[in-house]
Amino acid sequence: MKICSKKDIKVITAVMAGTMLLGGCGKTSAKKNEIPLKNDPQLKTEIDLNEVKNTSYDEDLMNEEYRRYCFDLMNRSIADNNGSGNIMISPASIMMALDMVAAGSKNESLKQLTDLFAENQDPLMQQAFASALMDRINNSEEIEFSCANAVWSNRTLLGNSVNTEYVEYIEETFGAEYTQTEFDINTVNEINGWVDENTDHMIKEVVDSLDAETVMVLVNAIAFDAKWAEPYDSDHIKDGEFRSANSGTQNATFLNESTEYYFETEKATGFIKNYKGGEYAFLMILPAEESVNANEFLKGFTADDYEKFIKSRTDEYDVYTKMPEFKYDYEFSVNDTLKNLGVTDIFIPGKADLSGIAGAPGDIYVSQVIHKTHIEVDSNGTKAAAVTAVTLHCAGAEPVTREFRQVICDRPFAYAIVDLETMAPVFIGTVNEI
Repeated sequence: MKICSKKDIKVITAVMAGTMLLGGCGKTSAKKNEIPLKNDPQLKTEIDLNEVKNTSYDEDLMNEEYRRYCFDLMNRSIADNNGSGNIMISPASIMMALDMVAAGSKNESLKQLTDLFAENQDPLMQQAFASALMDRINNSEEIEFSCANAVWSNRTLLGNSVNTEYVEYIEETFGAEYTQTEFDINTVNEINGWVDENTDHMIKEVVDSLDAETVMVLVNAIAFDAKWAEPYDSDHIKDGEFRSANSGTQNATFLNESTEYYFETEKATGFIKNYKGGEYAFLMILPAEESVNANEFLKGFTADDYEKFIKSRTDEYDVYTKMPEFKYDYEFSVNDTLKNLGVTDIFIPGKADLSGIAGAPGDIYVSQVIHKTHIEVDSNGTKAAAVTAVTLHCAGAEPVTREFRQVICDRPFAYAIVDLETMAPVFIGTVNEI
């Protein structure tokens, strides 16, 4: 049934926040692989929200698909946002956010969202993967890594028309807190307060206001608190100069040490530095071409290039590394990027089918997707944060002499914060200037 006329409701706002922080935040529970599943072609057009049970999937395939999505997203993001400044995105945050939208999507809208993350795979298999990723995040050891979700529904406009099966599904699968309230300035403060708390105060707000036609806000927050497994000694921290992308030089503080593993392909060299717990690590990717802008490099660094790069890992060399401490913020609109990656229908009034959330097909559609990030890397570890806001409108022994390699990152470079088990990036970024 129709939830309203197009004159009555104009906007649903979904705000998704993903965070990676050195300060940590509260965890929410997520049950691994507990999502609806049945082998039925109809799953390509609609998720059966009534059937929730444990399911399995091809982990290697889904992890490969996720890594492909990460670099497709980064390549396209850079192509759609020209510039020589620093860039960072959180593919995990954007996926978690859009999966909550996908859970209420149907037909082509659902297929396009699913294909973005796992092309030609069953939507429920992809949702299972997202649920398992949340479970892995919430069960990390020796670091604080958590995923939290919350949903605010506008009681005045939606009343009880929100699909109760959808609410139960996001509560069960994504651990979402669901609240019905009248939207006003207090709701804005409540949402921003939740985001501020769950990003360890690194992102103060994600919505400036809620207009009279906003009907729903969905928020996802990921928080990461990690220190290096082996911190940098004070005598390994030295001042120097960084050659920026604009050919100038900048004063920087460099972190120097020897590491175990070395990566090298025709396109890049690199090293990896673990965080405590041995589950996540910082992966440095230094372009082979010294004069290249890191954004231009990463724009052409495909998922296949990444697969080749991570498979090149070797411990046959002594590896001397150097990277600068850095800190920056980044923001961009994801609309064009998603459209260029094939997610188009959810943006088209009357064609988007988000009827699994509320109303009839075509009642609501996505109007804006905004992504904000923050990162700090220093001698102690890493802090990073991301917010994605989506607005929906209606319609040994003796010494052995060995060769050595070095990775001197005193010029533009790329990096990723990765899951060591799968080498899947949680964040990907570039540093063109300090």
